[in-house]
Amino acid sequence: MDPLIRPAMAAALAVACGCGLLSPGEPPAAPTAPVPGWTAPDAPIPAPPPPAGVAPEAPLPGYALAWHDEFDGTAVDPARWNVEARHWRDALNDPAAVTVQDGLLRITTFTDEAGVHHTGYLQTVGLFELTYGYLEARIRFHEVPGTWCAFWLYPETYGHPIGDPGTAGVEIDVVEHRVVDGGGWNVRDLVMSGINWDGFGPDWKKVHRTQPPPDGGPVWGAWRTFSVLWTPAGYTFYVDQQPLWSTSAAVSHRSQPIYLTCEVKQRSWAGTIPAGGYGPAATSDDFMEVDWVRAWQPAP
Repeated sequence: MDPLIRPAMAAALAVACGCGLLSPGEPPAAPTAPVPGWTAPDAPIPAPPPPAGVAPEAPLPGYALAWHDEFDGTAVDPARWNVEARHWRDALNDPAAVTVQDGLLRITTFTDEAGVHHTGYLQTVGLFELTYGYLEARIRFHEVPGTWCAFWLYPETYGHPIGDPGTAGVEIDVVEHRVVDGGGWNVRDLVMSGINWDGFGPDWKKVHRTQPPPDGGPVWGAWRTFSVLWTPAGYTFYVDQQPLWSTSAAVSHRSQPIYLTCEVKQRSWAGTIPAGGYGPAATSDDFMEVDWVRAWQPAP
């Protein structure tokens, strides 16, 4: 990492802000034009090759690599990830939708001949969980309407007990991404990050932001690194090591697993599923690719 970035990250950690709530499907503060007949932008930006044989560099002084997956094999490592197989929302979470090839994990959303949508859902429950640290992943989003993908942490004890997020844990959304919202607004180049706590019923609370990356560049189709620094004092969210925003609300003090997911739901906060579905797995253009995931914690 550029040494000039480290002071900015440390300074951002000390910043706490009261952030406005953004409900799923609500247009951002400065939306672009509605796009009911959404079409894909130009071809996605290719990933530059990583330096050969270079070990990951600690993002902050005093942090050590606690867990990582560089996806260098030919299949998901079962010692690192659980790949779910179940119906969820309007799709089947299907291990066949999750592949590893050429150093990348890919979750492909597709539709079979019977009209059933398939997608992928991975998590590290029982394999790796962390309390505090700097968590990061290099991701390329490439969804179409009706689908959203995310990189997040979620405790098994979420919402239990209500009113004590430190004990119950907090959903930490390092990044969620979709191309349109429920109103048809184009949000493909915006980053959604934030936290949820106290269940999803009448006590549900959240602090989220939806905004462009710091450089104002594309998100859909572009390789970006999304990160969160989680400490006993709060959370700071980053894109490409540049701070987005911070909050000291609802700090979790318990261990939490990592999730990489894509989800499908008709006419929800991610818009409308295409009339013909997403096409077969071999030709679907709806996917999320992950170059690597790394978890850093303060060195003992």
